[in-house]
Amino acid sequence: MDNLQLRQRITRSMIRVNERTANMRKPEKFEYRSRLTAAYLDMLELCIEANRSRGQRRTTLQNRMDVKLDVLRTLIDTAVSSEDRLISPGLHEVWSKELNEIGRMLGGWIKSDE
Repeated sequence: MDNLQLRQRITRSMIRVNERTANMRKPEKFEYRSRLTAAYLDMLELCIEANRSRGQRRTTLQNRMDVKLDVLRTLIDTAVSSEDRLISPGLHEVWSKELNEIGRMLGGWIKSDE
């Protein structure tokens, strides 16, 4: 399966990081932006690499993508936590739905390779 739709979804979500973190407090804004962008870039790189691989290596890369997705989810959950309140609950919901969709697409890709 070509994962073009998954790559596009990851890219679109990565592009929105700057606008979604624009209202954060300055000290946290730049740290979160860099970590989120790095995680998205890593996931995109793994996605491209997995698409060009076969067999066990592809499975390993897909599992590493799943780990990066969990890192993104954790960062978003931390940003909305009652201690930090860096993003609004509404933005958290939108972002979480987007990450869940990426997760479903990734899960479908992993299942299709089994």
